[in-house]
Amino acid sequence: MATLTAQILVGRPHPNHGGINPTHYLFLSENDRPAWMLFDQNIFRKERQGYSKITWIPTVENMLEDALLMIAIHILKNREIVEMAKGFSSKIESKRVELYSNFNESQRNMLYQKCREISDFPKIIISVFRGSTI
Repeated sequence: MATLTAQILVGRPHPNHGGINPTHYLFLSENDRPAWMLFDQNIFRKERQGYSKITWIPTVENMLEDALLMIAIHILKNREIVEMAKGFSSKIESKRVELYSNFNESQRNMLYQKCREISDFPKIIISVFRGSTI
């Protein structure tokens, strides 16, 4: 069984007390090779939509930036970043992406830079556990 070494809650700020209304969850699984798993589940939504999971095999050097890129593409659906990523790889919107094989280092760096420029990034809470690569 894979070891979960980090998690990210993604959502909107709660209007009271500085909390968060989570809409998505990312879990970093690390064993033979790391994987970020993104789940679309809002625990406060009355009607549950279908269970969905997207898995990215991140780079070892930029695991956290890979998670932020995943958020920009699959949660924010930032048009500029999605179009740039599609120009580099047709697999970016698939359920499983391996960042080393789908993007070269220069392409990844361009995508990371675009993520840093996002002004309306959602609220995130990151928990990193002992032994995590990030």
